Amino acid sequence: MTNSEPTPLVSVIMNAYYSEEFLAEAIASVVAQTYSNWEIILWENESSDGTREIAESFNDPRIRYFFAPDKVSLYESRMNGFKKARGEFVAFLDCDDLWMPEKLDSQVAVFADPNCVVSCSDCIFKNERNGTNKGRNSASRISSYQESMSNCYTVASDYRVSMSSMIARRESAQSVWPPTPPMYSIIEDFDMVVRLLTVGVLVPLAEPLMIYRWHGNNFSLRLDVELAEWRHWLEHMATFGMTFEEEDLLRNQIESRLLRVQCRQSRLRGDRREVWRVARQLPFSLHKFKWILSLALPTRLVRSIVNSLSGM
Repeated sequence: MTNSEPTPLVSVIMNAYYSEEFLAEAIASVVAQTYSNWEIILWENESSDGTREIAESFNDPRIRYFFAPDKVSLYESRMNGFKKARGEFVAFLDCDDLWMPEKLDSQVAVFADPNCVVSCSDCIFKNERNGTNKGRNSASRISSYQESMSNCYTVASDYRVSMSSMIARRESAQSVWPPTPPMYSIIEDFDMVVRLLTVGVLVPLAEPLMIYRWHGNNFSLRLDVELAEWRHWLEHMATFGMTFEEEDLLRNQIESRLLRVQCRQSRLRGDRREVWRVARQLPFSLHKFKWILSLALPTRLVRSIVNSLSGM
């Protein structure tokens, strides 16, 4: 924050792709902010539903709508919206998530620290998945970090940033975010945050300032896409200021994560033989034990409790 502008403009980037089901509530959670100096950049990516009509129904000049006729990766779509940003800070809100009313007020304040280039917060995980019986419509709190973080390896090896909780200093982001980004649609936020940490500090807030709605149709459930993106990131991994030892450790951790995702993908497909083959490659850990134990369960039961298996 600068003395000349005590309430700087925050550009809120929302990327829409057939998002009309939850969009009105998401926009309303921005309109309800106690911090009023914001603009929404609503970037609709090729879809043909009622997104534009919903945006226009708010009749608010702070909501700027853009339509892209060609579908691109979510990373590129986020960067397209970013290029339209006019604010000193840029925030992201996925169209199926919600913000608490004090979200912007609380997070903009941490940028009084000139070393802070990105901030995140705790979030509320709300299970709204159709067909889930036990725990349906339940909510739980997911914690972010407890202290400021400046080391790329520390954050990358224990990643806890929810995209809809993130706010970045636009000038810093412009210096490190790629104008032509990789074709990521799941791990793009990971790449964005790690890049930001090469030029500053991440300051978290231990407050639940947003709600992540898990409804079973979230794009992040695309396991095949996630596998491909992590493999690409490993192949093109930049140093990001890490030591050789940190790079090796991070590579091993991500490779272990890939194996766990493969286990989950194969188990949901009912391919027990593949689960056994992949699980044997995992280092000895609770993850390895869980996936081997899952082989004793019926595939239908595994699918019904996929939420509890998602972090395995």
